Amino acid sequence: MAWQRKSLREICLQLKDGTRNGGRSLSQIREHMAKDSLVGWAWHPGEGRSPAPGTQAQFGALIRAWIVTGAHCPES
Repeated sequence: MAWQRKSLREICLQLKDGTRNGGRSLSQIREHMAKDSLVGWAWHPGEGRSPAPGTQAQFGALIRAWIVTGAHCPES
C-alpha cells in the first residue's frame, strides 16, 4: 500500500532504508516478506479480489535471492 505510484527504484530504496522500513535489516525484511500474515494477505485477499501471483514462499525466495546477490536497486 505504501508502494502505490512508486517506481521500482523508489520501492527498493524504501525497503533498504531503516528509517522507512520499521528499522528492519535485510534479513528481517526477508523474514517479514516470507512469513508475516499481513504480507500473506496479498495471496488470500478475500472475496472479489485477485490474489498476488505465485505464493508467499516463492516471494520470500525471490527476496532472499535479491539479498544474497547484493540487494541492488534499479537505476530508474
